[in-house]
Amino acid sequence: MKIAITTVGSRGDLQPFISLGLGLKKAGYEVLIISPKNEEDFVRSYGLNFYALDVNIQELMEGNNDVQEFAKASNPFKFIISHLKGSKNLKTLMIKTQREIWNACQDADLIVFHPGMPIGYFIAQVNNKKSVLLNPFPVVATKDYPSILFYSLPRLGRAYNSLTHIIFYKVFWALAKSAIVEFWTENVQTKVDFKTSPIQQQIKSGGPVINAYSPLTFQPSQEWANNIQTVGSLIIENESNFIPPNELEDFIRNGEPPIFIGFGSMKDINSFTKTFEIISKAVTKAKQRAVIGLGWTKNSFSGTMPDNIFLIENIPFSWLFPQMKLVVHHGGAGTTAAGLIAGKPTIIIPHIADQPGWGLRVYELGVGSKPISKKSLSAENLSKAIMFALQPKIVNAANQLGQSMRTENGIDKAIDIINKYMNNK
Repeated sequence: MKIAITTVGSRGDLQPFISLGLGLKKAGYEVLIISPKNEEDFVRSYGLNFYALDVNIQELMEGNNDVQEFAKASNPFKFIISHLKGSKNLKTLMIKTQREIWNACQDADLIVFHPGMPIGYFIAQVNNKKSVLLNPFPVVATKDYPSILFYSLPRLGRAYNSLTHIIFYKVFWALAKSAIVEFWTENVQTKVDFKTSPIQQQIKSGGPVINAYSPLTFQPSQEWANNIQTVGSLIIENESNFIPPNELEDFIRNGEPPIFIGFGSMKDINSFTKTFEIISKAVTKAKQRAVIGLGWTKNSFSGTMPDNIFLIENIPFSWLFPQMKLVVHHGGAGTTAAGLIAGKPTIIIPHIADQPGWGLRVYELGVGSKPISKKSLSAENLSKAIMFALQPKIVNAANQLGQSMRTENGIDKAIDIINKYMNNK
């Protein structure tokens, strides 16, 4: 049987789906990962089949004005509402992408879809296929806590919590709906329900909804039906094709364990040199050593590199984080999970979307400092956050949480759910 897995986003968004793909392949399924073309080499390095969508997410993030303005917006919700239809060029690209996903899924028996690829649900529905929603971050509505996009805002009770989830569904669907409807009307024409989010429809359908994050971070709600399961993070445990640079290994060994600082796919709105100066001063002030991950940021630093700093580009966090003393990052769901699984205290410097919510949750769990907004980042408050997060009680709490998360075995639970679903004709 063939399973198509469709996802979108940065490398952190993609990794849980690669992990699932590897587990499904080991279980005997034929697996196809469908994702933007800039990730093809990364996916194929794990021996998985890949369908390259003709879009480069990194270039889109770097070059599209709408995306850039969203990243800079002081009020992201106001920006979203005023740009629901998106630019004409972006919509044209999105319509083209829907067609590619449609073509890629035609011979699949099951479609696993990321919340950001909601067309997967409709394709399964009209072609008599099965579908699974895989959530790398909290998506399912509950009265117990607000939507992850509202999580860092003041709490106003259970009714308010429910309202935030309704708003999330409406906004998330509004961003994708226009392109999907236009593609569907011109090419498929079979009637489906476009009134409500495919996320909501999958939840109500009784089909599997797999929450691929730890139940220790966001507890499953007793309100949820049995088709909604929180299995734990889906991690790639064996980075067998990765060979670390000798210089990096030497740096790590030759002194106290360093801290990691990096912002992944978040492009540095200011120059890298300015951010580097803040980080360098903070690390020195806190009397620490640091590995700085460039991610999608280009290295524009031209000065002399301090002895206590080492720059790297992309590197597997499953290899790096266990060797770090502390992790500082933007708060993407994948990076947050990697740091917590490694048992490391965490400082989150959120930029957009779900990142402020993860930042606050880390602090609430007692495994890191309060988040520092990107706009207020300074050497002084970062150095204070580092010292706070390195307190023995924080270090011990992070270590204990990591030990618990490493026993969750999320991938086996996810595979078991899918096996049972596929065998239930």
